[in-house]
Amino acid sequence: MTKEVSIKITGKQKNGTEETEINNHTKGKFYNKQGTYYLRYQEEAKGLKGVNTTLKIEDNQVTLIRQGKVRTIQEFMPQTKTKFDYKTPYGRLELEIEVEILNVNIGSRAGEINLKYQLYDKQGLIGTNWLNIVYKEE
Repeated sequence: MTKEVSIKITGKQKNGTEETEINNHTKGKFYNKQGTYYLRYQEEAKGLKGVNTTLKIEDNQVTLIRQGKVRTIQEFMPQTKTKFDYKTPYGRLELEIEVEILNVNIGSRAGEINLKYQLYDKQGLIGTNWLNIVYKEE
């Protein structure tokens, strides 16, 4: 059964001494399909507005799928490095993430995902990212 949910996304990216914060509120859909949970919403953040985002939430893994003017599939697994392509209208970036913390607390009416990870390109570390996603049934 698909449920309408409100979603609060907060995050921080630290690149050397520079920090960037995001705070977004949006509405989306939450559902369970064969034991896997999905959280779907449309991005509101600058540069991503209108991009469709799906979070596929499994036991010890979260996969972020973006479709639209930005396309990517990112897999977040604790203590694991994963490579991914980030496709934009301007070209494709080859990136890698290393997850330090992944905490998932999923319920049928509300839940939360906490992530801390490092983002790399071919030259090395781009920055450290913290991401918190909270959803609750409307």
